[in-house]
Amino acid sequence: MKISRNTPCPCGSGKKYKRCCGADTQPYDEPAQGTWAEQLSQAIEDSGASTIEEMNAMVQRLSAERNTRPVQAFLGLSPAQMAGLLYKPLESPELVTFNEDWFPEHSIALQLFDALATGISKDGVKATSRGNLPIQLCRDILANTPEDLLMRPPRIRTETEFDELHTLRVVGELAGLIEQSKTRFVLSPLGQKLTQPDRRTQLFHTLLKAYATKFNWGYRDGYADVEIIQTGWLFSLYCLSSFGAQWRPCRFYAEKFVEAFPMALNEIEGTPYTSVEEQFHHCYQTRTLVRFARFWGLIDIRKLKTPDSIGFDYEVQAPRLSDWLQFHA
Repeated sequence: MKISRNTPCPCGSGKKYKRCCGADTQPYDEPAQGTWAEQLSQAIEDSGASTIEEMNAMVQRLSAERNTRPVQAFLGLSPAQMAGLLYKPLESPELVTFNEDWFPEHSIALQLFDALATGISKDGVKATSRGNLPIQLCRDILANTPEDLLMRPPRIRTETEFDELHTLRVVGELAGLIEQSKTRFVLSPLGQKLTQPDRRTQLFHTLLKAYATKFNWGYRDGYADVEIIQTGWLFSLYCLSSFGAQWRPCRFYAEKFVEAFPMALNEIEGTPYTSVEEQFHHCYQTRTLVRFARFWGLIDIRKLKTPDSIGFDYEVQAPRLSDWLQFHA
């Protein structure tokens, strides 16, 4: 029975058939020759395989070939390479290498953490009854925060109202740099070591890796979970590395991400006023481009002169990204 291209794929992936087993996974210059199931069936028939062992060997060989074939929606990456970016982003040197001797000096995140570490100092600061940083320390840091924060609170009454600082305090704990000892926040031995002037690069990499792999990005906003946005952080940087030489709207990158992971839209419910696609675009812009890449100093961002839509009015450029990482795909 012929499977409709718009029905859920029978493999159970959650994607539409046309974007999964029925997708064109041929190299860019090679035309599609039927679906994967059809190719597999034809190959087994042509080979004359008659035993289970022979058929299994054929399936393994064809699967290996298919998994190393470039996919257009993956921007030329193969399924095997994409799996490396998603599930071993820091352990795939054959795909990407990081320059451990570089850090962005203008990183807002790094500047805020410097102020936080200075405020805590080695003697520590007393935590509030809710387990937050003392409000006066938060206000002092806010008063000296760089002016280019996109969402600068005019006044705060508690640490959690200063989102960027609260995030870095949590990330600092996840990275093992800050500890809460009884009722005080203190720098751990590792924190005291990495906050020395000659350890800037190590501090940057330790914090950023904790933010990318341990901190829940959805904690900072009210959007749907859409976990693939965070899981795919390195693929997003691959997109920025490929197209970031010139200014492009945030929507451009959100659409590239959806092309690679269409199942992400299934995690969002539409409303009478906003489509699923529009909600995803806002979520992706906020989490990946503003609160990740821009916050850590990996990209530049500015307002569009003519916004594409209300609330979606930024464009980005990534002139320094190649200083930090190199893709080898």
